[in-house]
This record gives sequence, structure tokens and C-alpha cells, in this order.
Amino acid sequence: MLTYTPTPTRSSPSSRERPWLLLLLAVAWLLPGIFSHDLWHPAEPAVFTAVGEFSAGGNMWLPTVLQQPSFEVSPVYIWVAALFQKLLAPWESNIYAATRFASVLFTVIGLTCCGNAGFRLLGKHQGRSVALILIGCTGLLTMAHFLTGYSVVFAALGMCLYGFSLAPTRVIMASLLLGGGWALLSVSVGFLVPSALMLTALVLPISPLWRFKRYYLTLIGAFVFAWPLMSVYPFALLKSNPAAFSLWWNYFAFGPFGGMDNFQTAFSLPYYLKNILWFAFPAWPLAVWTFTRSKLTQHCWGVLALVWLVFVGILLAINPHQYQEHLVWLLPPLALLGAAQLDGLRRGAAAFINWFGMMAFGFLAVFLWIGFFAMNYGWPEKLAERSHYFSPYYIPEINKMSLVVALLFTPIWLWAITRKHIRGRQAVTNWAAGVTLVWALMMTLFLPWLDAAKSHAPVVKEMEAALSPELKTALTNKQACISVDRNARTARIAWAQYGTIDLATGNGECRYRLVQQPKGSAVPQGWDLIWEGARPRNKVEGFALLAKHEAENHAQAQ
Repeated sequence: MLTYTPTPTRSSPSSRERPWLLLLLAVAWLLPGIFSHDLWHPAEPAVFTAVGEFSAGGNMWLPTVLQQPSFEVSPVYIWVAALFQKLLAPWESNIYAATRFASVLFTVIGLTCCGNAGFRLLGKHQGRSVALILIGCTGLLTMAHFLTGYSVVFAALGMCLYGFSLAPTRVIMASLLLGGGWALLSVSVGFLVPSALMLTALVLPISPLWRFKRYYLTLIGAFVFAWPLMSVYPFALLKSNPAAFSLWWNYFAFGPFGGMDNFQTAFSLPYYLKNILWFAFPAWPLAVWTFTRSKLTQHCWGVLALVWLVFVGILLAINPHQYQEHLVWLLPPLALLGAAQLDGLRRGAAAFINWFGMMAFGFLAVFLWIGFFAMNYGWPEKLAERSHYFSPYYIPEINKMSLVVALLFTPIWLWAITRKHIRGRQAVTNWAAGVTLVWALMMTLFLPWLDAAKSHAPVVKEMEAALSPELKTALTNKQACISVDRNARTARIAWAQYGTIDLATGNGECRYRLVQQPKGSAVPQGWDLIWEGARPRNKVEGFALLAKHEAENHAQAQ
């Protein structure tokens, strides 16, 4: 008698997922770059000044830089940064590092919300994949570590994504997150981006997958919560400063698109398509893989990501300003799509991503170590010459703690990439570890070198060193003064942060004048050049100290 004995089913291997490793990787990715450097051009000096003016008693609804309204940074970011200054400086860190923790906090909120959304929409373990893909995107690095209001935008987008994911199960929390995300976006980047996500929410029920009672209740709750909250900032600004409200309403209400009086659009699609290749890698190629493997309209997450990308992508395409940071509007749905079919990624594709990451980040790590020896010990000689060319203010120094951190990161990365049987999730983890390694080496081995190139501190110190002892004494005793134009914002901020001499704003009686102009510019008639300088390789922005001719100065005094 013929019988059939079925092949015994093999039990699936136990998961080796270790959530605490993701936490360690996130911490290792977040902390380098926060400490031990000055304010870096272009965004940090202005943002730090706005935080300082708010802490000194400024209008909480109106960020100002040198007493002039500045709507480029969210007031929410200013509040949180000022709070971190009070909590951490100077006991736990210097005031610059303490302020940067606002960016860290908002980035953590964005990563957590996007990760939880991935867990809710895609299933177990996929939330970690979403977070790892985001950590691997180099576009997040600057907004996560430096003083920039776009970390608030990332946090708000993460809240929106998480709110959508909670709609089938937790209506109240979904409404609060979705409505709160819209409101936070409105005060951070104007009304147009949250309007696009509101339109996304209204269009989703076109798909049967989003036609359920709990989603309709979530929509109602989100709009009921968001609209009053979105009106708080304009109303408070109107009551506290009507002139500033008029300026905001006419020129900044729609963020980069302007306001009611100067709404602008332009065709920026080629710019954003070009820059998304590096800004959102590896999110976009993994999203393309998901698109080829799945019919997005058959999954609720697919419909959500597709509609989000369409509406927000249209905004980017007609954006009148070409800023790379605006690409963060697309990161949450791209990371969600990238994680959706990550476990189904072909072994060859996963091996290629892993191999490419090993080669790219390994080469960069070796280059950074060689560069470290070149700029500090003069070998290799050619590389040492180039390092001096790009950062001539750098004085060789070796921080033992930074060197220890760099020495620890390198072997840990080598250990992490030696795992066998690489699949999609492991390849993405290795990629995120490679980004973390290179970033950590740059922010330890190269930090003083970068600081000397990107900070205005060496320029300010060079100018003060060029002053004669007699002039320094006269400036100290208030017997002489140096004036600066009120509109020379960069110079005013830099000398306020790093200088020991108080500049007189717009004082025509001063014999000496600090001007902001390209290095090598012609000296105005009636003035002598005492000093000029600029940050390395900067041909647009420079500074010069001028002295009025003695005869003209005497005649003016008469």
C-alpha cells in the first residue's frame, strides 16, 4: 500500500531581533555633532541669536534676530531650545550644545512616531526598519544635529503619519496626533504643507480600505482639534504685535510660498528630483522596490503613502525656493514604503546594498583616518597641504576623548558588518551603521578642523589681533569706537558671540568701521584698510575694518 508521509515542517528560526541595539545605534547616531564646536554658518548663528533674544524677554510669538522679525524658525523650536539652555547650560554642557538638544528632541519624536507608524501599518519588526531607513538617510543629519527649525517639521510629519496609523484602533489618540501634527506644521512651515496633508486625509476614503467608521471619527476629531490650535499663533501674534502679524500674513503665512500679498510659485521639480537621490537614500530605491513588488492600492499603507507623495510632491514641484531641507516632507512616506517589502528583498539586491555600503563607508572611514594624520602630523604631505588650504585657521590638536570614541566606533562597525546571510533588514541596519560610523568620525577626528572652517570665531579673533595696543586701549576706555551697519547681520552676530569689543550700530561718529563685503573689495574713498578677512574659501562673504582719514575725521569733528 502506497502511503504519503508529508515532509515535516521546519519551525521558523527564532527571531534574533534585539531592540536595544536599535536604541544604541540611534544614540550613537544622535550624539556626535552636538558638542564641542561653535555656531556653524549659515543657520546656527541666527537661530542661536533668536533663542537668546527670546530668553532675554522677547515676544514668545515673534522670534527676532537682532530685534528684527524672523519667521524662518518655528517659535516652538525657540521655546524648547531656550528651555534646554536653562536646564543644561552651563552645568551639563556649554550653551551651544544645550541649545542643540532641541533638534535632538524633535528628531527623536519624529523617529519614534514614524517607527510606531511602521509597526501599526506594516506589522511586527517593520517599525524598526522604518527608523533604520530614516537614520540611514543623510538628509536628516544636519537637521538632527544642528540649530535648525526643520527638526520640528520632521517631528510634525512623524506625528501625522502615526496619527493615520492609529485610526483603525485608537480614535482619540489618532485625532490628537493628526490634528497636533497639522497645527505644528502650520506654525513651523506655513499653512500650505498642512493643507496638503489635510487634503490627503480627505482623499483617502476614495479607497475602500480607508472607508471605515473609526477613520471618519478620526477625521472629525483631527479637524476639530487642529483648526482652533492652528488659529492660536496668528491670533496671539496679532494681539501682541499687529505690525508683525501684518508682515507674517502678507509674506510668510504660506511658508516658502510667501503670503497673501506675494504668493509665489516656480518650477523646481528638476532640483528636487536631483537632490532626493542623496537626501533620501536608501529610502527611495527601497520604495521603488516596493512599488514594483506590490499593488499599492491594495494596501492601506500603500494608499496613504501614494496620496501623501502625490500632494506633497506637487508642492515641491512648484516650490519657489530650492532648499534641500524641504525634501524632508517626503521622508516619512518613503521610509514607510521602503520598509514594506524589505523582508522580501532579493538576496542579491540585499547583498549589493550591503556590499556597496561596506565599500563606500569603509573607504570614507579610511580616508578620514588618513586625513586625521595628514592635518595633525603632516603626512601624507599632499593631503596635509589640501587640508590646510580648506581650513587655514586650524591649529593641530588631538582630543584624547574624541580619539577614543573614534577608535571604538571603527571596530564596532567592522564587527556589525561581518554577519552572514544578509537579508533586507540586515542590509539596512549595516547601512545605518555605516552612516553612523562616518558621521561619528567626522564629528570626532575632524571636528576641530571643521570648526575652524565653518565658525566665524577665528575671523573675529584675527581682526582683534590686528588692532594696535593703543587702539585696543582706546576701545576699552570708550575713547574710540567701531561702528557697523545695522543691516550687516552676519557681522553683528559673529562679533557679539566671539568678540571682546562692543560694536556701535550705525554710529557715524566712529572713526573705525567694520564692513561686511567680499574679501578684496575696493576701499571707499576717504578710508584706509586696517584689516580684512573671511572664512576659508568664501568669496561672497567677507569683512573689513576701515579707518577714516585723519583729516576728514578732524573736519567732521569740527
